[in-house]
Amino acid sequence: MSGSRAPGKESAGSRPNIVLIMADDMGFSDLGCYGSEIKTPVIDRLAKEGVRFSQFYNCAICGPSRASLMTGLYPHQAGVGESWTGLLSDHCVTIIELLKQAGYATNVVGRLDMVTADKWHDPKMIGRHVDRFFGSTGHVGPGNYFKAVRDTPFHLDGKPYQIPAEEFYNTDALTDYAVRFIGDAAKRGGPFFLYAAYSAPHWPLHAKEADIARYRRTYRALGWDELRARRYKRLTELGLIDARCPLSPRDPRVPPWNKAAHQRWEAERMAVYAAQIDCMDRNIGRILGAIRKAGAEQNTLVLFLSDNGPSDQAWPRQLDRKGRPWRRDGTPTRVGNKPTIMPGGPDTFVTYGPPWANVSNTPLRLYKGTSHEGGIATPLIAYWPQVIKPGGAITQQVGHIIDIMATCLDVAGVAYPPAFGGRKVLPLEGKSLLPIFQGKRREGHEALCWQLRGSRAVRMGKWKLVALRHKPWELYDMEADRAETNNLADRHPQRVKEMAAVHRTWARRCGVVPRGSAARAE
Repeated sequence: MSGSRAPGKESAGSRPNIVLIMADDMGFSDLGCYGSEIKTPVIDRLAKEGVRFSQFYNCAICGPSRASLMTGLYPHQAGVGESWTGLLSDHCVTIIELLKQAGYATNVVGRLDMVTADKWHDPKMIGRHVDRFFGSTGHVGPGNYFKAVRDTPFHLDGKPYQIPAEEFYNTDALTDYAVRFIGDAAKRGGPFFLYAAYSAPHWPLHAKEADIARYRRTYRALGWDELRARRYKRLTELGLIDARCPLSPRDPRVPPWNKAAHQRWEAERMAVYAAQIDCMDRNIGRILGAIRKAGAEQNTLVLFLSDNGPSDQAWPRQLDRKGRPWRRDGTPTRVGNKPTIMPGGPDTFVTYGPPWANVSNTPLRLYKGTSHEGGIATPLIAYWPQVIKPGGAITQQVGHIIDIMATCLDVAGVAYPPAFGGRKVLPLEGKSLLPIFQGKRREGHEALCWQLRGSRAVRMGKWKLVALRHKPWELYDMEADRAETNNLADRHPQRVKEMAAVHRTWARRCGVVPRGSAARAE
């Protein structure tokens, strides 16, 4: 019929669909479009046709980052200041709640840290406002990418989901349901929201053999020192890192590659990690394919980022307990970063540790859980063909994960309310990124602040003040030294004093509870 529009077909004046894709524990330089040797052609295309952020921040660890993503508040304001709690504060409202109220179909696949299985239908829980959900409701990584394990329950629309005994891989399964949800939303008509919270590349190192095989030779041949040098060179050539910024030193716990023992095992660890990212990239391609099939690609905003920097951790304890195996099928799990345990298979639990986390963060310093750049810097790629023209730009404008909610509401034409569900909510902290998508300069944040387990930071303009727990403040010029190698605190004591005062004021306003004696180091 003349003038009619098939369900899911876009029109120039329709509200955009919104797709948030989050990786877990992925480093700053782990994507091809951010200097990596890992093959990520799908994400690279998003960057080529969208916009890349060189200075975008998260909250250093999973729970706080995800709370800020969903609420547009600092994690402490949202009730998730130190780590995962499973409950958001009564004083916040989520992207999902507001978009659902505005007529969006709301869909989530993957890690939904803000809800636990037993609280799914509690009105305070985010799960009450999700139309469709598939994934895990625990607060750690997948536990096992291939098999069902204790303490990491999967759910489908609030009901327990039994992981198949065979032919299951976490990243693929999440995408199966993401594709299904997009198709269902397109048939329904109207705009949709999808939050795809992948577990990859969070440990354990589990990947399919065919994917691992693609990377073995690379890591055996090059090792971590050569790879850091190559990534650094590409980052500076791309303009993602200023050429004045040095490459941070190799982690002091890590030997030179030519003196590393068990090189084949070390290379295998990174090959599996790369395979996890490679597989995630292909699955993101499936999501984009579903959007195209729905006739919605031109007017769908896709945002891709990571929840924190890479993890240098090793798993410290055995998972199997007497009479209570970790895997639900009873198969023992071999745990530990030992050369006798080759990673990749479902009967192992191995991490890639400091050597390769140091590569993932090239050229930045430190890791997940700290407020140094290695803990809080993430790639952010925005793709929206109808708005971002021409594609391929790299912006140096600073952004933060608190800006994601403001952005989603802005593009959807939804106002942020002073109250929701009969309760007052805190004012939005984030600012929309839409002007940046449109090729404009936006009014940025006067200051951005962090505090996690005593690690703390404040970013103001080109200056960043940062400290580890129980340690004094360090001061860095972010224009010349993103790697945080030249501490200028002694040269600028007044600036340190002023920025520390900004952090204290922010901490009081946001309800930050100091841990231990961290505050005394200020």
